Amino acid sequence: MSDKHIAQVALCALNAEQLRQWYESAFGLVKAGKIFTTPPMNTDRIQGIAPNPTETVSWLVDQQDYFQLEFFQFYRPKSQRKPNDWRPCDIGYNMVGIYVADFDKAVHRIGAVCDRPLPAISGAVGDRRLCLQDPEGNWVEVMERDPITQIPGTDPGVVRPELPSAVRFMRASVPDLDKTRNAFVNAMGLTVVDDFHLHSPEHEALWGLEGAVAKTALLRSRNFLVELVEYQSHQPRTRPHGYQICDQGFMNIALGYRKTAEFDRAFQQATSNGMRPNGKPVDVGIFRVMYVNDPQGFSVEMLNARRSLWSLSGFNPGGPYVENELAINASASEVWRKLSDHSALGNWGLFKGKVLQPGNESENGLGCIRELSTFGVRITEEIVRWTEGSHYAYKLRTGAPFKWHQGDVFVREVNGVTTVRWVIRFQSRIPFTGKLCAFCLRIIFKHTLRNFKTELETGRSHA
Repeated sequence: MSDKHIAQVALCALNAEQLRQWYESAFGLVKAGKIFTTPPMNTDRIQGIAPNPTETVSWLVDQQDYFQLEFFQFYRPKSQRKPNDWRPCDIGYNMVGIYVADFDKAVHRIGAVCDRPLPAISGAVGDRRLCLQDPEGNWVEVMERDPITQIPGTDPGVVRPELPSAVRFMRASVPDLDKTRNAFVNAMGLTVVDDFHLHSPEHEALWGLEGAVAKTALLRSRNFLVELVEYQSHQPRTRPHGYQICDQGFMNIALGYRKTAEFDRAFQQATSNGMRPNGKPVDVGIFRVMYVNDPQGFSVEMLNARRSLWSLSGFNPGGPYVENELAINASASEVWRKLSDHSALGNWGLFKGKVLQPGNESENGLGCIRELSTFGVRITEEIVRWTEGSHYAYKLRTGAPFKWHQGDVFVREVNGVTTVRWVIRFQSRIPFTGKLCAFCLRIIFKHTLRNFKTELETGRSHA
């Protein structure tokens, strides 16, 4: 089993903020910060870009632990535009794959942010796919079935189930399949997948290469797939003269390491097996990092981002995002029964609850409108998602100073211990108050869950 972890897919954009907004809206991802770098910072030593770049870097996070989509905008040197006649068989990283938990809702979201009709959907229900280009011409494949869950020994790494998407693969067109496969396997430590095919020849028509003939290799980390393709038809073109990884399009992928010693061992393995580094590893406290290059010019970032500082390196949600989790010594059915009883919220929470309108099929379920009240404040919320026994989501209707607000409650049992995850996301109407509100809500709901745990476990001990 590969213990490697892909932590990032990076894109270079002509308008990074606009492109990030598109991925956020289309796939329900969450912003995770933004930084600006300029000389005398020695970014060129890391990325191998000349002259020493001035750039902004911003991020989105998805369902996964220790993963981000990274967006670069270069002011010096300017990103060279992708050729107008660029094709996905031309040499380079050329497609990203994104799994979506609800395919129909995802298609609706994507259609709402696209300025042209969507291509036809392929595949049967349960295994549907949609291939399209983002606003800067990068190919994206949307998948209804999570490919990671179909391969033994992998781990989807889901830590934010409230988010609807996870980035799952990168596709690259390579001039020599054996050379890049050997580099990614022997030097970078990825594992060859022999018993699963991410794509078959007929899928080539989805990105405009009907009838293409190619050799492929599928590699994996724990959480991610890398598909290497050597096209034997369509005459793939090499990278444009003067190409640098800051040019428009997919820049690279990053392998993430959780400890400095792990990074150093992996760096030694990579450079001893043909990967050319741009320099010695750079350690700035927040992370330890270096970009390396395979013999055919494919860039791979090696990154040890320190977990305690993930909010600075873009691996934690930014802005108003409140997460609380607690383990309870009770069955999931007991926890769910109490947690989904809106009228009894006041028994263990700050707010007293009342059902104003019963749900469509059950009193507390989908469509239910509940009222929460405390110290003269009255809030109404609607249950907008309901999976009996495991998850419900609610949205604010009235009574709080938020433009938008959604809460998600998850219940999951493992070996007799039940974990409750309560997540709140919102946009404040009052400027610059989002993080303060989030801080206060985090304390309130942490206390609320502790009260809930005490009541449930004490009640069980007296039963």
